[in-house]
Formats: sequence, structure tokens, C-alpha cells
Amino acid sequence: VAPYIKDSRTFMPIRYVANALGIADSNILWDGVNQTVTLMKGDKVVQVKIGSNVLLVNGAAITMDVAPEISNGRTCLPIALIANAFGATASWDAATQTVTIK
Repeated sequence: VAPYIKDSRTFMPIRYVANALGIADSNILWDGVNQTVTLMKGDKVVQVKIGSNVLLVNGAAITMDVAPEISNGRTCLPIALIANAFGATASWDAATQTVTIK
């Protein structure tokens, strides 16, 4: 699934976001019954639920302005919010339509 913009946020499939943040595939967990994704890296555990605007970081709830969703069978997340949860930043270059994660 290609990245896309919705509600002024760039969404990208979770595996690509996680891999860009240095998260191994073995630390990306999908719970199909609850439609929840868990990402783990170091001492951080981040969870998101499809359709919910609540992001859990080590159990602490953070309200997001958009919710993760499923697009063409793939779980897509707002890049910047997930990057921030792991201490990284995501910047948007409108001229080149590029997101950079640092």
C-alpha cells in the first residue's frame, strides 16, 4: 500500500514505519481479534487500535487527532505520531512530497 495523506496527516503501512524506526519485524505484533498493533523497541511499548484515536505508550494514553485505519488490507498509521512515541521526528517536505524520519 502506498503512503497517502488524509486529514493533513501522512499515513503509511505500519511495517514500513516500524522498520524506519529500527523496530524488528518480530517486535511488530498484530492482534486481529481486537484490531490492535503493538510495537516494541527497547523499553518502549506502543499500542494503537484501528479506529481509535488513543495511542498507548507504556500504558499511558495519548489522544491523537486521527486514528489508524486499514487500507487495502494493510494497517496504516499516522507517521509523525508513531515516530514521536519512539523519540523520533517526522518532517514533511511539500515540494518533494517526502517524509523524513530522524
